[in-house]
Amino acid sequence: MAGNCSWETHPDRNKMCPGVSEAPELYSRGFLTIEQMALLPAPAVMDYIFLLLCLCGLLGNGLVLWFFGFSIKRTPFSIYFLHLAGADGAYLLSKAVLSLLHAGGVPGPPADYVRGVARMAGLCAFVAGVSLLPAVSAERCACVVFPAWYRRRRPRRLSAVVCALLWLLSVLATAVHSYFCVFLGRRAAGPACRHTDIALGALLFLLFCPLMVLPCLALVLHVECRARRRQRSAKLNHVVLAVVAVFLVSSIYLGIDWFLFWAFRIPAPFPEYVTDLCICINSGAKPLVYFLAGRDKSQRLWEPLRVVFQRALRDGAEAEPAGATPNAGTLEMQCPPGNAS
Repeated sequence: MAGNCSWETHPDRNKMCPGVSEAPELYSRGFLTIEQMALLPAPAVMDYIFLLLCLCGLLGNGLVLWFFGFSIKRTPFSIYFLHLAGADGAYLLSKAVLSLLHAGGVPGPPADYVRGVARMAGLCAFVAGVSLLPAVSAERCACVVFPAWYRRRRPRRLSAVVCALLWLLSVLATAVHSYFCVFLGRRAAGPACRHTDIALGALLFLLFCPLMVLPCLALVLHVECRARRRQRSAKLNHVVLAVVAVFLVSSIYLGIDWFLFWAFRIPAPFPEYVTDLCICINSGAKPLVYFLAGRDKSQRLWEPLRVVFQRALRDGAEAEPAGATPNAGTLEMQCPPGNAS
């Protein structure tokens, strides 16, 4: 397959693609290495769009990290959202660094080193963010569908242990992928890098995606049954479903690219900046989901963000009195009563 015409590695943006006889070059498409027959350069304005999206997303995820880490009482589900905000913030920061270096046209080995570190950090953060979604959706499904069993059998530090293991998995996957597809240089064009890419893509799209979708389907069915019995649905259920839905919609382009290339050897139909844009939107949209879910229309226009975020992650089993402002120090995210299932 012909090599890649990456405008990040060639100063001449009109450079034609090399012939099939030349050694193929590898580049990171959505942090998954793919050999491309051609690559359309992104418009120059895309760098500034990425910077704007990354700054807005970093601000939102920074607020989530502050409130969930220091201002809101720590609960099992807040730990997952705290780590999700950390993963999204790390990805947005790495993408902002890449966009800033490209927009400024910074040359030289130091800039190349920073680009490499930013790409590896972004890959680790992306894998961590994707792996955390099945964990939070599965735990929420168990909490809602089997509340009595969940309250009695759940280990106390399960959320922290799961998050630590998922971060460790992300670091190991990034290290293996970077070794075979980055540090080995042109030798990465061999089977080792391709097999690593296939394994990483299968981990993301064939394992993690079904593991986050199936608990959400069970949660939707259970919520629908409760709605028929006129029981109030928790805001936290809506938050989990919305976060998973945003990821699936925004990452579908990257999944299609990966599947078409490795299954049928068809070049990616979408430009790289389109998939990167969707991933940035996914990383920056979660704080907006928390805000919209926790916003109380009956309250005054400007509520403290701490109260809004805390209300978004409240279970909702206990109905709030109309017009009452929840006590930010006493709200807890608990499972529904056992008789609600």
